[in-house]
Amino acid sequence: MKNEQTLVNKKSTFQLHLYFPFILAIILMSVLTIYSMVYMQENTLHKSKASTTEQFKRFLDNKIDKEAAAISEFIRFIQNREDIARLFEIGDKQSLYEAIEGIYKDLHQNIELTHMYFIKPEGKVLLRVHDHKRDLDTVKRMTFLKAKEKQSLFYGIEFGVKKNYTLRVVTPWVIDGRVIGYLELGKEIDKIIDEYAELLNIQVYLAVKKGLYSNAPEFVKENLKQNVQTRDHYIVYQTFDVPDQMESILNGTIVKEEIRFDERDYSVSKEILSDVSDNELGYFIFLDDVTLEHDIIFGSVKVFTAILIIAEIMLVVFGFKLINRKEKDIYVLTSELNTQKEELGLFNVKLQKLFDFQKNIVILTDGKRLMMANQAMYDYFGLDDLEEFLSHYSCICERFIENDNFFHLGKVPEGESWAETIQGLSAEKRIVAMLDDELSTHVFSIALNQFDESDYVISFTDISSTMLEQVKLLRKVTHDKLTGALNREFLENNIIEIIEEAKQKKLGVILADIDYFKRVNDTYGHNRGDEVLKQFVMTIKTAIRHEDYLVRWGGEEFIILMRVDSVESLKKATEHICLTIENDDYEEVGSITSSFGVTIYLEGEGIYESIERADKALYQAKENGRNQVRII
Repeated sequence: MKNEQTLVNKKSTFQLHLYFPFILAIILMSVLTIYSMVYMQENTLHKSKASTTEQFKRFLDNKIDKEAAAISEFIRFIQNREDIARLFEIGDKQSLYEAIEGIYKDLHQNIELTHMYFIKPEGKVLLRVHDHKRDLDTVKRMTFLKAKEKQSLFYGIEFGVKKNYTLRVVTPWVIDGRVIGYLELGKEIDKIIDEYAELLNIQVYLAVKKGLYSNAPEFVKENLKQNVQTRDHYIVYQTFDVPDQMESILNGTIVKEEIRFDERDYSVSKEILSDVSDNELGYFIFLDDVTLEHDIIFGSVKVFTAILIIAEIMLVVFGFKLINRKEKDIYVLTSELNTQKEELGLFNVKLQKLFDFQKNIVILTDGKRLMMANQAMYDYFGLDDLEEFLSHYSCICERFIENDNFFHLGKVPEGESWAETIQGLSAEKRIVAMLDDELSTHVFSIALNQFDESDYVISFTDISSTMLEQVKLLRKVTHDKLTGALNREFLENNIIEIIEEAKQKKLGVILADIDYFKRVNDTYGHNRGDEVLKQFVMTIKTAIRHEDYLVRWGGEEFIILMRVDSVESLKKATEHICLTIENDDYEEVGSITSSFGVTIYLEGEGIYESIERADKALYQAKENGRNQVRII
């Protein structure tokens, strides 16, 4: 009876731990689903409205081009009037005004023309038809200056003296090859903006920087007091009431791309307002009414939420029943796991003691992450425990020094762990090098045993002293004593492996010979000649890759073996070596050059056949003037 009551209490505990997180997860999932739905629909809406500024730019540019084309026709019509041309040329302002006044009024009424100037060649205004009492001021606007510079029609949008945003079309007036002056017609763009706003069913505002009005006429400044203004801008044009958020829109502090104004929702975008000189004057502001779209979005969200709530209730009911059914199984399984955990903990303690008895470094790993190590490893790396090691590294393999004489991570095929790779190697290739806490290099022989299906117990035995002697001896046997390049004996003993390495590509054979080396020995002595040979080898090593082979063939001749993709890439690499040598500076001697014979090893032939072919190419290089690359 007591055991049954205990089980009931345990089940209640499990119900408390599982049921409420289950409900919380459902609620969070629902909230995220609804939020995601709203976000995606809002994002789609914003993307659909984001093209407003681009549409406006295209519309405005197209409209300006069309308006300018139309105005230019009227300019040609006026310039073809001989009477007007004669009055303009003789400078009879009053008669010119009387002759042109009717035409201007017709254009003002029919195409809403607002500006007409007759400008003398030097830039002084003879007649301002729309304001004929003003004259003799000098025009310095970009449209006029460009028309004068190019001596052809030029147009663009500019601010005038009254700070009105106007399309100005200016063209030279030429009679019998003489420029008698310039004719400028202009049109304020308010109507163009009205047309755009009506076409796209949006609200448009024109905000201009206050600083641009510092030199405006007093009556303009007085008129601006009537306009809505923010800290830095005047709203000089609008198709709708100005929203309270305009200050935030202009200074960029608006929280999102939408505002609520006059009980409507608007998507907000803006475009830089500039003139023909690309001077930034302020902004075009666009408000696109998205109230209907929002109503549709939130209406669909309400319906979806109702459906989601019903589904959640059903899910909670079924989930509760399922949880109750599984609680007893969970309790039994948890009890078993706790027992296994206690047994595993005891086993780990014993295993750690066994590890710590070993003088060699001993670890337990799956080849990717270090799971256990003995005190010898912590002492070697100067660390306190496994936790400190894992705070810097995940695997001991990250401490392996990358050196071709030893095993390292660069030799591990893709998809394998280092433990799997090294398990398949012979004992003499299971050698790694690592730095200790004092940055001294030690060499270790690795012994590896399978611990279970995926884990390995690996032992590292320090063989540094033995390995160091072997490396020194190997270098003496395989390297040229004077220059440090590889020697003929190395090439003869390793050529089969080198050819095998290059099977996936091509093996390039380069024979290099120092030009006029005998002169160096005769002029500066053999000691200086030896120094030149040493520096020559060092220079070539800087110009080739780590995996390429540099062999002293005899005297001042050297062989370079490299894997390449094509003859062209081999030639390019050799020319790089040639140029590097030519640009180097040798003490006392100055600069030296070298000639190169180049060929590709052909499958099945002996390496000496390839070298003989390279030697023929080298002979050609020397015959043709030296300091060059020849290929056979």
